[in-house]
Amino acid sequence: MSNSNFNRRQFLQSALCSGLLYGTGSLPQFVSTASAAPAALQNRILCNLFLSGGPDMRHLVVPAYDSAPDSFGYKYWSYRTRSHQIGTDFAAQTAQQRWEEDYYPITVNGQNWSSGLANVGGSNGGQTFGIWREAGWLIDMFRAGNVAMIFNAVGGTNRAHDLSSLMLNQGNLLSGLNDRGRSGWGGRLARSAGGNSISLTSSPSMFAFGPLGAAPNFDPNRIDNRDLLSVENSRSIGLFDFNINNNQFGDRDDKMARAVKSYYAGLRQEQIAQVYEKFTDHESKLREFGDLIQGRLETVPIPTLIEALYANVDGVNIDPNNAGSNGRRVLRSTSLGRQIRNLYDMIVSNDLIDPRVLSMSVGGWDSHGNQRQVHEILLSDPNNTAVDRGIESELKDIFGGKYGSNPSDSAALHGAFSALYASLPNQADRNKIVLTVAGEFGRQIRDNGGAGTDHGKGNLMLVIGNGTNGGVYGEMFPDDEVDKYDDERQRSPDIDPRSEIDTFFSEVCDWVQPGSGTSVFPRMAPGYSGEAPIIESPGMFSNLMA
Repeated sequence: MSNSNFNRRQFLQSALCSGLLYGTGSLPQFVSTASAAPAALQNRILCNLFLSGGPDMRHLVVPAYDSAPDSFGYKYWSYRTRSHQIGTDFAAQTAQQRWEEDYYPITVNGQNWSSGLANVGGSNGGQTFGIWREAGWLIDMFRAGNVAMIFNAVGGTNRAHDLSSLMLNQGNLLSGLNDRGRSGWGGRLARSAGGNSISLTSSPSMFAFGPLGAAPNFDPNRIDNRDLLSVENSRSIGLFDFNINNNQFGDRDDKMARAVKSYYAGLRQEQIAQVYEKFTDHESKLREFGDLIQGRLETVPIPTLIEALYANVDGVNIDPNNAGSNGRRVLRSTSLGRQIRNLYDMIVSNDLIDPRVLSMSVGGWDSHGNQRQVHEILLSDPNNTAVDRGIESELKDIFGGKYGSNPSDSAALHGAFSALYASLPNQADRNKIVLTVAGEFGRQIRDNGGAGTDHGKGNLMLVIGNGTNGGVYGEMFPDDEVDKYDDERQRSPDIDPRSEIDTFFSEVCDWVQPGSGTSVFPRMAPGYSGEAPIIESPGMFSNLMA
């Protein structure tokens, strides 16, 4: 854990906060006897990926092109030419070509529709939709029955990023901007499950904030982060320590680390005032905990597929701005890859950390302009994965995979979750992982003059995992939207929100920890007297989880 650029300010920050603990009284429950081998998951876990900025999921999952002028498929493509970058004026041949070449077709109860897939809450029978072909892992998972696509979902009731993000992360669509003292639904689930809430990002979101008190009678409107761990870099957990192999006389950082370690060890042997005992006790447990985790991870190398998401591996250049790059990622940032590494490390160390909820985040979805962003270099070389393609770059980073619609393509590159699932040392762990993917709001059904889409309301949200009853939930492309496309009085037509997050995320909570759904989402509790959450059709999500 040495760092040649380690300065005094960083040292003190690390020594006092460790980059790990957000609460203050929780260490005793973490510390246990470590074994060297990666541990199989002991409990079910939730990993929540927040798509910050409002993703246009109607770019990922689209209706089939239809030549009938009054059909949904015709209206969609004729009003989305700029956001798909297939021309400023509608050309049927160009739209049809984009559909046929770039989207994997699935017909409900028909073509590429696997037996056992659900079709709940909407009149979708016989409808054909497409998943963007480069989201290969998502296509495979859907066809295997492991992806629930929840249409017309709402996580925030307005178009303001801050307030809608607050609502989504707190799991409370009644929250206002002054309600920042409320816990997050992930933190409430972790408390209900008796484990820990792990933030894998640089700064924990409100999603991971825990409630005050013990489950199930905690106060969701107050925050207590005793269960929250912030893991920005899983390979540097614990207090900075000196390296015995370094020059012990010349290395300033090692000198400081050795002195502080000796100082605290000496204090624990002295009679000191009780008010200071908490500091020495905290330092001791932090050091012990860090040593346990590092001892485990030193025996578990970072899988090559995961490391290739954020670092050069075997001479592969991952620079997305370099036309000669053949790396696995296409984003301008390595953040997602590092979060996947953190997630992997928490899974293989789960016997030490007891994670129940893990929080991830990817930004860059506020696509008012250049939503697809096809550059000339990409047009001249369709196989170039190194060019920024707007939100398609991020979609590929998250959902890209080895197989997709061409199972024989063994050279295809892994995206984030594909790399994770392929790298799990205990493949049975897949049965204990559920992923939720959502943004704070959706986009409008028509594109704008800047080749993008503006803030909307309803959206597509995803629940992914082997324990999910996959399929489509809600009406994919509602008939009442058809008239909106041509209605010039509606300058900002939306996807109508028909199901609020309480109704389906509470089912996810019950899968992770039976009986927790009504505690995490109080509006789902029997006899709730306030404003009930909306749901597209009664009982629509009762069989969401297997």
